[in-house]
Formats: sequence, C-alpha cells, structure tokens
Amino acid sequence: MSPLAPNINDDTDPATGPGDDRLLHYRQLLLARENQTRSTESAGGGDPEPDLTDPAIRDRLDQTTADWNQIIKQHLGDKPKLHRIVKQIVTNADEALRVVRDNDVERIRKKPQILEHLESIVRTDGSRPSFMIRQGRVDKSTSPLGDWEASLDASVDLLTNAIACVGRINLPSLAGGFAGTGFLIHPNLILTNRHVLQLIARQQTPASWVFDPKAGIDFGQEFRGLTSVNPRKFKGVVFTGRDPIAGLIDHTHLDLALIELEPVPVEQTPRQVLAVDMAPDWPDSFPTVYTIGYPANDPSVPPTLLEKLFLSTFGCKRLAPGLVMNPPSAPVPEPFRTGHDATTLGGNSGSVVLVAGREHLAAGLHYAGKSREPRVNSAHVLGRVLDQTDGQTAKTLREHLTGFGVKLVDRFANLA
Repeated sequence: MSPLAPNINDDTDPATGPGDDRLLHYRQLLLARENQTRSTESAGGGDPEPDLTDPAIRDRLDQTTADWNQIIKQHLGDKPKLHRIVKQIVTNADEALRVVRDNDVERIRKKPQILEHLESIVRTDGSRPSFMIRQGRVDKSTSPLGDWEASLDASVDLLTNAIACVGRINLPSLAGGFAGTGFLIHPNLILTNRHVLQLIARQQTPASWVFDPKAGIDFGQEFRGLTSVNPRKFKGVVFTGRDPIAGLIDHTHLDLALIELEPVPVEQTPRQVLAVDMAPDWPDSFPTVYTIGYPANDPSVPPTLLEKLFLSTFGCKRLAPGLVMNPPSAPVPEPFRTGHDATTLGGNSGSVVLVAGREHLAAGLHYAGKSREPRVNSAHVLGRVLDQTDGQTAKTLREHLTGFGVKLVDRFANLA
C-alpha cells in the first residue's frame, strides 16, 4: 500500500482480453455526454447509441477542447502545460473513438493503450465528469457537464446537505497531508475505510487503537473555496472490519471503520447528517450514483495524462456522478461489493456513495479503484454489511449504529 492512502489500487481482478463487451461499455459511457432523449429517438426506440460519425467525433473533440480551455483559464491559472495536456488527450481520443465506432477489437489487441485513451476522454468530455465543490456546493463550471445538469439541479438541496457531511481525514506527516475521506452518519460518528484508519492510528490490541495526535477530519478543504470547516478530532474506534487491509485488495474483506469524534457544539455540525440505507439490493437497478470525496495521486506511480490534468486540485473536495456497474466475476464470492464508474481520479478512499434522488442516505462506501482494465471502482453496499462483526465480539455493526442512534432507513417500509 502506498504511504498515501487516498485510494487502494485494486489490480486483483483478472485482466480479461479486450472484446465487444469492453467497447460496449465505453459506447454506453459516451452516451452520457449527449442528450439522452435525442439519442433514444435517433436509435428508433432501440438501445441508444452515441453519435460517432466523423462530424460528431470532431464536434465532440472540439467541444471538449473548448470546455477544458475555458476551465483551465477560469480555474487553473491558464497554465500552458495544462492546455497541452488537453490537446494530447484529444489527439489520442480521435483514434480511440473511431475504434469504438467500428468495434475494432483487433486494433485494441495491437494497441492496448487505446483503452487508456478512451478512459481519458470519457473522464474529460462530460461523460463521467468530476466537479469541484466551492462554498459547499457543486460548481458546475469546473468540469464539462455532459448530460448531468438536470440531475444535479434536481438534487441540489440534498447534495448540499450531503457535501457538508463529507470531510478530509488529515495527517500532516503523510504525503499530501491527508489519508482519505470520511462522512458523518451521526453528529459524532464517521464512516471511512479500515485502510485509511490504519494510516492514522496504531492498533495496540485487536480491540484497541491509538490515534496519531495530529490526525483529524476537516469538512472544508475546497479548491479556491472554503478552507478549514469545523475541524474535529478523533475520540475512538467503534468498529472495524475484522481483517487488516494490506497490499492488493481482497474483496472478501470488509474495508470499513466506524470512528467516534470528539463532541462539539451543535452549531459546528451539519444541520442534517446522512442516514444509512439499509437496502442490500439498491445496486440491482444500476442507478445513477454520486461519490463525494478528496481525490489524490499516488506519488509512487507515474501519473497518467488525466492525473496530470487534475494534479493541482488533488486533495480538494469533489463530487463525481456515474452509474453502478457489475464488477468482473470472481472465483470467490464477494458479498459486500458493488461496482461503479464515477471518476475517482486515483483517489477517494472512504468517499460516500449516494443514489440519485435519495442523496440523504449513505448507500455505499467507496474503497478501491483500478489502474488497468477492466476499470471498475469498488464500493461496499452498506445494507449488506450491517450484520458483520469485528471478529472480536458478537456485536454487529447494526447494533453499534443503533446504539448511537444512527438513522437506518428502509426505503420500502412505507410502500406496502
């Protein structure tokens, strides 16, 4: 594991050879930049397809270039090197988009970096954007919008409340000065990853942890926005997954920690903390999701073009939309896991996963991203882990939460 926690690299899934399913995945991602209604109508009522004619590809790339040049000028100091990075991403994407259009599997076999070029363009053209948080709200001018504006506007109040509940877990001695993300599910409780906890605290015994005295959580840390907001100190560890997290991810392990914060006056807490979604099956409908957290780069790994583009904003609060997707099949069942494709930019460990339309509920806990194909991010479904224990006592996570008065919501309770 890197000395910087923000996202454990998950390279444990088998690297299947590229094929039609991979190109179909990117075809579906590219749709998100376009108007969904128009795409559906143009497909004659069948499965919608992105427009990848030669003029449409040129329009997509020209618009991506214009959008990013404006973002760089408005938010990133108008640095020439960032304009050059955008130009290179767009140049690479031209070939990659034609490969998707032509379903040219053989071309990918000969030139596998095309998949990386596809990944870069869907993260930069509005298909899977990543928005900076400014003054506690989503700043839609900080990433190409694609087709996400209506969804963001419909959920603006709930998202604003959720954003206030997400904080950066800081420790000055770490690279970048922080270990990951955590989020409030009670005025004095946060959820994060166990691998984040392992960077800010020392486990004395199986049931006892000692925090670094300089560690804490801060609910600001925005890019050119709010800096420090309601910083809090850690009081104690309430619950963790039973297994230490080290090296490559094992998806059968619960990478979760429940941490109690030192109490503060009520005015220093959000007006509404997140409740917990009890449903174990919310991923089954493949909903739109949002992740909120603090992306960071791993200094031990050479940065991609995409990471170079975002480098100056790493460690700042962001929101990224995406969709639930199936993780690759595994020989050993992974009962806690779901996949998603929101842009995590190589960071975000401990980020909350919210389902669109129900952003007052913490539905998932992001814990891993992938550095190679198939690029599926991993999150724990909170409704599937409530009856887990820490391996030391018979007390479940559910019992710990209810003991603190955390609100557990069954969204189907009133539908019968």
